[in-house]
Amino acid sequence: MTQPHALSFGDAATSDDKTMALLSHLSIYVATFIGPLVFWLIFKEKSTYIKYHAMQALIFQAALWILSVVIGAITVVTCGFGGVLYLVLVPLFFVPLYGAYVAYNGEWSGFPGLSGFGR
Repeated sequence: MTQPHALSFGDAATSDDKTMALLSHLSIYVATFIGPLVFWLIFKEKSTYIKYHAMQALIFQAALWILSVVIGAITVVTCGFGGVLYLVLVPLFFVPLYGAYVAYNGEWSGFPGLSGFGR
């Protein structure tokens, strides 16, 4: 017997949905892009809630990667002095924990600036 899942954007999430959405955010720490992508591919047809949170995690990883590339380019252009900008990335290490917290509480809100993606 299959478990019930949230059917459309805005529906209440089941306990299983919340757990899988939490894991999609935490998978960033283990498998960067691959973790959220796997969750998105598996659950995109089964649960809008999990699909939304997996896409949020995936987009956050993409934004973080782009920011890293930009900082890397600045570092090269400034002969290494721009490397201090990598300190900006340190607090972003904890952002997926916030996403996991929000997902486990059954909320549809996402990361600031990214919450419109993945619906």
